[in-house]
Amino acid sequence: MVIPAPVWFPIIVDTSAPITINAQIVEQIKLLIAIGELQPSNALPTVTQLAKHLGVNHNTIAAVYNYLIESGYLIAQRGKGTFVANSQAVENLVTYKQLYNLLGQAFNAATIIGLSPSEFGGAAYAQAVMVNRHQPAALKLVFVECLQHSADVYKAIQTEIKKHLLFLELEDLKAKQPKALKELLAADIVITTVQHLWEVTQIAESEQEVIGVDIKPDLQLLTQISSLPRNALILLICQEESRSEDMKNMLQKAGVSHINFQPLGLEQLQQNPQVLEQAEAVCVSKEVEDYVRQYSSLLSRVMVFNFSLNETNVSVLKARLSAIQLAKSHLSIAAHP
Repeated sequence: MVIPAPVWFPIIVDTSAPITINAQIVEQIKLLIAIGELQPSNALPTVTQLAKHLGVNHNTIAAVYNYLIESGYLIAQRGKGTFVANSQAVENLVTYKQLYNLLGQAFNAATIIGLSPSEFGGAAYAQAVMVNRHQPAALKLVFVECLQHSADVYKAIQTEIKKHLLFLELEDLKAKQPKALKELLAADIVITTVQHLWEVTQIAESEQEVIGVDIKPDLQLLTQISSLPRNALILLICQEESRSEDMKNMLQKAGVSHINFQPLGLEQLQQNPQVLEQAEAVCVSKEVEDYVRQYSSLLSRVMVFNFSLNETNVSVLKARLSAIQLAKSHLSIAAHP
């Protein structure tokens, strides 16, 4: 029996399906997120509402929500409800949209020959198992960085390597969170930024391969800064002062030595916004750009810290991925002649 959810939350539960009710609800919520029907900050029905409309046990929905919260897809706010998280896990899920589109096309073809959703699901699983027997397992890749400053770097690396990349928060690894450590230690290759290479290497297993990718300031940004007079004061503003210090180090490493850089955290700026008027220019990270522009009377003085990946590091990373995948293929062939 197929039980529809309310129109405002389009999922169904099929009690005759070959997968558990919990898994059905979990996967349909993930699908809605992946295709954009549910977006970060969107509210979900309460546990009681969804349980009533789907005709399932209250504890079933509670378990589904708890699993999705622990996995980083949802967030619970006391007294307000459950919402789609604005997290790296959600961003990762959105990258699966093309896969869901392909599955949709395959199901349309299956309906032509009369397969039901349950039969299609069973056939798809059987085919996946058969194909998987003759293919090496995909490489398990993780990217480690600080949570608030990782999105742009993560996307840039994933675009370069064109492989699924799991994001792990450096903060969780330092705190020895069991789930994060388990994912890290299971990885074929661990990727991080050069700034955090030593820290990540200390956390990883001694035999694990950890590759650091260097970030360098964008050429246009360097040109703008280099054109300023000697000893000009430039404020460097990020969410945290430590990241502004990283920005300063990268600019100086790129050869900018004639500028007086002053790193600031956003909190320091909020306490003393007048400091903006004392600077020749302001260089900001993307996450604080809009806030800083509200306080700057000369918007032309505000520059965004854009960056690019070090080409040599990226080439090394791609070569190692190819070598490790090839080695896995040889092992798979040897095991299944």
